[in-house]
Amino acid sequence: MKRYLPLPYEIWGAELLKAQAWQESRFDPQAESPVGAKGVMQFMPGTWREVSQKMQWQGVSASSASHSIYAGAWYMARMRRIWKARRSERDRYDLALSSYNAGAGNLIKAQRLCAGVPDYAGIVQCLPEVTGEHSKETLNYVHLIWRAYRKMRQQ
Repeated sequence: MKRYLPLPYEIWGAELLKAQAWQESRFDPQAESPVGAKGVMQFMPGTWREVSQKMQWQGVSASSASHSIYAGAWYMARMRRIWKARRSERDRYDLALSSYNAGAGNLIKAQRLCAGVPDYAGIVQCLPEVTGEHSKETLNYVHLIWRAYRKMRQQ
């Protein structure tokens, strides 16, 4: 799995992925959201099909904890690579988390609406124009993951 772990995991440790898994599902492999996301890392069905196809997994369910976590690390690396402009690693990771939650296309649209600002704080200011009320969930999602991460580091 290490080859799929993006740089932030090397900087901040696996607790960052663990904090994300906690926020997504409370580590419950059988978790299913009201909108149909499943597994520890809460993959939407279409995204799970895409990721499992790239991983060459045949018939593997998003409810498989190990596969979901592995795929989550891979998908976060992919989200992070989208945000390749020069910025801090923390900013890049916040944008990747937001992309995981709201969809990378929505974050890119928000960036365009904000005249191409490169930083997380600037981009998310325009997110409500793209995702409406869901933007609050996305901002809270990022905040709660970092809060869980800090708690895990203290233990």
